[in-house]
Parts: sequence; structure tokens; C-alpha cells
Amino acid sequence: MKTTFGILALFFLSQISYSQESRRMIRGQAVNDSLKVENVLVFNASAKTGTITKENGVFDIKARENDTLVFSSLLFKSKRVLLRKEDVSNPGFEVRLTPFSNQLDEVIVKSKHQKKEKLKPNIGNTRNIVDQKYFDDVQSSPKNTVMPSNVTENGMDFVRMYKDIMRLLRKKNPKKSDLTSSATFTESVMKKIKYPFFTNTLKLEDDEIRLFLVYCENDSNVNAILGAKSDFILMDYLIQKNSEFKKILSKENK
Repeated sequence: MKTTFGILALFFLSQISYSQESRRMIRGQAVNDSLKVENVLVFNASAKTGTITKENGVFDIKARENDTLVFSSLLFKSKRVLLRKEDVSNPGFEVRLTPFSNQLDEVIVKSKHQKKEKLKPNIGNTRNIVDQKYFDDVQSSPKNTVMPSNVTENGMDFVRMYKDIMRLLRKKNPKKSDLTSSATFTESVMKKIKYPFFTNTLKLEDDEIRLFLVYCENDSNVNAILGAKSDFILMDYLIQKNSEFKKILSKENK
């Protein structure tokens, strides 16, 4: 009996060891033709690790073939990517992100060398301008029930959710001009907290995760949480903030 148990234990340990060794650091880039891509959360849902894209959307993460990468951002719709063999072996594979169709007010993404220069998106023809600007005009942009959208049935669309949260943060932080650039807290969370905690414990959708962390970043007590030695303190804090976050959304959605 002991021999059988020992063999099984050795087998499982070897499988775990193989699983860890088979993953290696890979480099990818999140891109978009019109908007600058940075500060996008990238989770490896299979390996339960995460990172944040650098300037120009570049990211490094441990992964292997058939792992699932989940991208969450303020400007772009969340995206899940199943890694193929060529993605893992190709240094610098691209992941194309789709911006939200509705405009998000006061989202300014700048590099360190850009101060007053505004991005000039490639809008395209005038039909696109009408469809995006006047999205409630059914004659101009009829609803296609077959194609997916960023609006949750019987729920709240992300653009409205974003505006509700940002309106509250501006009210609480009137002297702070940029509410989305401080990523120190988010970087710390990504290193310590696994993807299932956000989806299974906090019950957040992929599109909501980045906005939720921005909400946490602008809390006056966040520096004390960063200095906590125990991950359980951080998780307890996130649970409490998530309760506030969900209450705000439920009030606005009534």
C-alpha cells in the first residue's frame, strides 16, 4: 500500500514539475490601428499569472501552447486568446484589440515623451462617424442581434459603468487630474492575486477588472494596503472594495 501511494505521489509530482518547466517567458504585443495601447491587464488564466502591458502594448508572460490569455482594459473590449504553437514560438506575436464603440470621456493615454500632443485616430469614412457618434439612431445604426456587443442584457453596458465610476472618483479626488495613470497598486495586485480570484470570488467580468482596480487605486488607504505583508490582507481589502464597487453600479442601474 505504501509502495502504491509512493508511486502515485511521485507521478503527480513529476506531472506538476513538467507543467511548470514547460511554460516559458514569451513576448507579445497588444495593438490597435487607431489608439495607443498601454496599461492593459494580461492574465494567463491557465497558469494563474498576470502582467501589465508596457508602452506600445508590449508584454512578457510565462505561457505555453493551449494556455488562455485574457486582456482587460479601459479603452478596449476584453479579449480571450488561446495560444497556438506558433504564438509561443514566435517572438512578438500580435493580439489585436477592439475599442469600445461608444466614446469614453476624458480618457487620455500618453507616453512619457508626449505632453500636449493629441492622438489622431484613423476614423475612416463618414459612415463610421455617424454610426459611432449617434449609436442610438436606429436608422443610421440598426441593432444587429446576431453580433455580440458591449451591452449586457438586463444589465449595464461598460461605457455607462465607466462614466459612473469616473464621475464618482472625480468627485472624491477633485485635485487629481489623471485618475487612470497610477499603476503601482495594480502592478502589485497582478503579482500577488490570481485571475480566478477576480472572476470566481469577486464575480467580476473581464471588462470590469481594470476599471475595478482603477477604483481601488484612487482610494486614500491604498498605500497602507500596499505595505501589508500578508496577501490575505490585500484579498480582504479587494473584497471590501468590490462590495462598494458593486453597490455603486447597482444604484446607477436602477
